[in-house]
Amino acid sequence: MTLDDPIWKDLEGGYRTEYDASVPLKWLENSITIEQTQEIFEELWDELHHQGDVGLASYLAVPQLIRIAKKKGLFEWNILGLCALIEQQRHLGNNPALPDQYKQYYTNGLSELRGYISANINKETDDTIFRMACAALATCSGRIKLGKAIMELEEDVMDEFLEQF
Repeated sequence: MTLDDPIWKDLEGGYRTEYDASVPLKWLENSITIEQTQEIFEELWDELHHQGDVGLASYLAVPQLIRIAKKKGLFEWNILGLCALIEQQRHLGNNPALPDQYKQYYTNGLSELRGYISANINKETDDTIFRMACAALATCSGRIKLGKAIMELEEDVMDEFLEQF
């Protein structure tokens, strides 16, 4: 599937309304500045996920996000976190099932994500990126609840958690 496929225009995002994710994904692929990239991520976070809801546009965006990340060398928390969150909500939320015709496409995207994380995680020194990479790795390996728990362990939550043990 490419970003030029007409199916994108008919897919639902996190608000359960039509959302053509191919447009911001193309912008992301062609973005040059950090500011442009951050604006695009803000839109994708907002439109592909809303209060636990995701849609088919969200699912089909995952392999494209990974493809773009690999192409641009983007190993950053937005891609890792958004992909992990979409996969988590696919299992944990009250969201639509992934249609059979897209299962291989989506599964291949998760596999690419695991490989991309494995190739880059040892170079990472930023705590947020490292945490999101661990969360995505757990999630994409079928450890959905563990991935969600790791994702939620921000510094203040981690300190509170460790005080109890």
